[in-house]
Amino acid sequence: MKVNFQYGLAGYTGKADGLVFCYSRALGRVYARHNTYPRLTPENDRVRDITSALFAVKPTAAYCNDLRFYLHPYNALRKNHERPVRSWSALYLKLMYNMAKLDLAIDLRTITREEIYALNLPCISVKNAVESGLLPAVYDYQRFDNQI
Repeated sequence: MKVNFQYGLAGYTGKADGLVFCYSRALGRVYARHNTYPRLTPENDRVRDITSALFAVKPTAAYCNDLRFYLHPYNALRKNHERPVRSWSALYLKLMYNMAKLDLAIDLRTITREEIYALNLPCISVKNAVESGLLPAVYDYQRFDNQI
């Protein structure tokens, strides 16, 4: 839900009428959402298992920095401008989920660093991910070639 204030209250944050108002510096606007606690479902367990396995791969600091530097031009793309990715870890998850969509034989719950290198998966570097279509191409993406 988009919120507009009449008298320059752009920095307003807090709770009112069951909604939580937040100010996003990246977007430069205030947005509102319902304050709800997620229901516990088997889907939550599956997502938790996948996320734990993906971060158990322990990407190198250089790979994480490549994702951090890729993030700004990625968010500047026209199709990503309205819904920017906030952190390198969210971009990392998006990259891995896109890879699993393209190759159904990859099980994200059991993926390991050794499997990534053995199968020469496109997530080895950000450059390979862009060239294989997992992430969109941005200006000078060839410099992001540090391996996971």
